[in-house]
Amino acid sequence: MRRGTYSRLPPFQQGGLDSLCGLYSIVNAERIINHSTDDQAQDLFDTMVHFLSRKRLLTRILLDGVIHSHMVLILEKVVNGRIPSLEIPWRSQPTPELDPFWESMREFLDGTPGRAIILSLNGYHDHWTVVHSISSKSIFLYDSDEIRRLPRSECTTARHRRTHLLLPAQTYFLSKN
Repeated sequence: MRRGTYSRLPPFQQGGLDSLCGLYSIVNAERIINHSTDDQAQDLFDTMVHFLSRKRLLTRILLDGVIHSHMVLILEKVVNGRIPSLEIPWRSQPTPELDPFWESMREFLDGTPGRAIILSLNGYHDHWTVVHSISSKSIFLYDSDEIRRLPRSECTTARHRRTHLLLPAQTYFLSKN
């Protein structure tokens, strides 16, 4: 192949052709909470893949991604025990105002070790990610797609003209206790 033909196209990144960000968000949250080793993280990933294969969900998830019901199933059936405390505090309020949702994430993370939040995004990113800390102006991520920060000024919980739509009803507060 001639040099000029491919050099203008960026190479695909790991995971660029699959939709496994949901599984990576679980592995990354578990790593924050339990300080898991690479081998332990690989074991969790392998266990989730085998579980999804047995449930005949693997192909759908590889191609279309993890939806909320899949995430709950994986967290309850596979991850339960590794992460003892799972809360979905906004499940019954799918579109609260940004301020109370943001504040609830800040209060939950509040510097206490062994806590993480799995957050579902739409808008610019259709993505599952992990929140490791949050300030009054930004969400800081531990993310499989190298997204580092979401500025508050670009976030919303309702369909507004903002870049990042946060989905509170699909947000998981995870901790050791």
